Amino acid sequence: MKLTLIRTDKQNRHHLTTKTLERFAERVKTDTKQQLVSELRREIPFMSGFGAEFPKLEQLPRVYPAAEWRIDEQGDLQMTAFNGMVLLSIGQLTDEAQVETAKQTVAGLPSTVMAVAGASGRSLKVLVAVAAADGRTPVNEEEADALYQAAHAYAARVYSGVTGHEVTVAHPTVRDSFRMTLDPTPYLNAKATALKIGGGWRGEGGGFLAVPSSKAERKENTSAADKSPSTLHLPPSTIHHQPSTIKKYDEVEYLYRRVVNEVYDALDTDEWRQSPYREEAATSEIARRLCQLGVEEEEAVAHLHSHLWSREEERHIRAVVASSYEAAREHKPKADPELKAIEASAKVRRDTLALIDFLGRRYQLRYNTVMGYAEFRPNNSTYHPWRPVDERAANDLALEARTEGLDVWDKDVKRYVNSSYAPRYSPVQEYLWECRGKWDGHDRIRELARTVPTQNPYWEEWFYTWFLAMVSQWSATEYARYGNAAVPLLISKQGWNKSTFCQSLLPVELQWGYTQTARPSEEKTMLLMMSQMLLINFDEFNKISPQVQQGFLKNMLSLPVVKAKRPYGKHVEVMPRLSSFIATTNLTDVLSDPTGSRRFLGVELTGPIDVSRRPNHHQLFAQALDALDRGEPTWFDEAQTQQIMDYNRQFQQRTPAEQFFGDLFRPALSPDEPGAQWMSASALFQAVRAQVGSSLQISSLQKFGRALANMPGLHRRVTNQNTQYLVVKL
Repeated sequence: MKLTLIRTDKQNRHHLTTKTLERFAERVKTDTKQQLVSELRREIPFMSGFGAEFPKLEQLPRVYPAAEWRIDEQGDLQMTAFNGMVLLSIGQLTDEAQVETAKQTVAGLPSTVMAVAGASGRSLKVLVAVAAADGRTPVNEEEADALYQAAHAYAARVYSGVTGHEVTVAHPTVRDSFRMTLDPTPYLNAKATALKIGGGWRGEGGGFLAVPSSKAERKENTSAADKSPSTLHLPPSTIHHQPSTIKKYDEVEYLYRRVVNEVYDALDTDEWRQSPYREEAATSEIARRLCQLGVEEEEAVAHLHSHLWSREEERHIRAVVASSYEAAREHKPKADPELKAIEASAKVRRDTLALIDFLGRRYQLRYNTVMGYAEFRPNNSTYHPWRPVDERAANDLALEARTEGLDVWDKDVKRYVNSSYAPRYSPVQEYLWECRGKWDGHDRIRELARTVPTQNPYWEEWFYTWFLAMVSQWSATEYARYGNAAVPLLISKQGWNKSTFCQSLLPVELQWGYTQTARPSEEKTMLLMMSQMLLINFDEFNKISPQVQQGFLKNMLSLPVVKAKRPYGKHVEVMPRLSSFIATTNLTDVLSDPTGSRRFLGVELTGPIDVSRRPNHHQLFAQALDALDRGEPTWFDEAQTQQIMDYNRQFQQRTPAEQFFGDLFRPALSPDEPGAQWMSASALFQAVRAQVGSSLQISSLQKFGRALANMPGLHRRVTNQNTQYLVVKL
């Protein structure tokens, strides 16, 4: 069992080393040669503003404890073995004494493999031994992730109950890591007893399905925890941190601790010590000074509550903070006279301004441009998921405002959240922004295409252009002129991982934008999905009728924008189209419209798609953004379009009349060729019908004529009566 340490250089390349648990425990006892961890801890109190960062942070390697890793030839991480450990990160620790207390507490649990202070000196990293109850070890990253998530959820409950602190990871994966740290007294127990995680495996390579463990397993896992002494208690609310907010929380926590020391030093008199209201006076003064330092009111409530919850209820703390912040504001310059006149002009205006102030202080708001609704969450650095402002949420917000003494209703809340006060937010653009400018130069898009085994010589370039068009489509606006009309069509027998490949094209953060249940026959639903989904997979493409292929689907693929009316909407809206399309089928003759075949990139598989490696999505999209910035095309030119149509003829559906035509005629090379003659479509159809019999219905003539018009090498001429084709009778 080895821990993997990875450092990323300025060119986004990984440098990997491994250490045993024993060697790592010795390593963390001393700082780096450059004293980076010590410098980080010294700098944290002086990082002004929530956007400040430690410039040398990237020089500290990340430690990956859950599994052993290697770097493949493409520079991506590949798991080689699961270590049977989960990483718990315990935050909200105010000083070294609290870190040491928490460390001694977790050392009393038999499943603790290691416990070390975090790089900031204000957190504790705990490695917990875990194992599946049936004894099976994960063989790939997908299985390891499934077991890891089930084990992390269980271990987090056990360890938070013992320590009184919550685990600060929102979305655990086997790739969880922490920065290289410094701890002169690390705890290590290489023979820790693994927590047994009850559950089962969904078939060979199908992942781990967590279920409640047996009574005996629960007793074995929790007996030590029940007997372990704990001087702390579980807070009344569950607090999780997003990785992006941990730094902000730590910075405010530093300000809070500094203010507490200053306040208690200033109030430390005999008169204050004898006063029955000394704690409330101290709390009020702490809040006042936090306000002067620019800390938001909700942030002050969160930090005071995390430290005083055992003595004070949140409602009481909130009242003290509100009073102190109001008193602190009174010493600031007077408000603009014009604004005061407006506030005093009418009660409704005062209530509106009070509501804006209340919602702005208490909550963060944003308008999700993809989903088309407003979202909210509490305005502090503790982790809460974004929630849509639906009917129930609007009522909740209105009731909370009324308990604050505001004379407002749910309709007032709805007006506010559906206005420009809620900034526009796009989860797609947020993800792409994180990828922009970080491409390492390795061609991963074509490499991903090569995981699809095929004899199609054009597939890599087709897929590359289509992938760029998909990413470009996500940035489309209501003024776009073109949509991504190309559709990769994967053709093979069942069980060759076609659908798995399609789904793997999107990262976990964007999986909400993938669907394979779309039905092109449901036009209104499809139009709305095109404005909200990122990738639509027409699974079992052969089930789409020829009428839909030649009608709505053909038109829909080329739409640059979507015009539709939302449910309960009052008018038709013009919405940017986000979605691109991909398709799978088990049949080879699936294209029914010869004039629309240019929209499909047919690729017949010669074997199962290799889905054993998880794509490096950040690099995939970083490469695509780099290519788009350089102006690479996202469309197929005339020569490429003809190439696509020629290749797709093998996947074209052929009517009986078309098949019999090949038995009776062939295209003539020139009018001078012996036996060459000009014949109309109706004459050719009648000749075929005379040979085959009346089973060929005259209603097939129109489709037969369309097929002749698109037949390669078949010369035609237009006369006053009809269109004629140059053929030789066999």
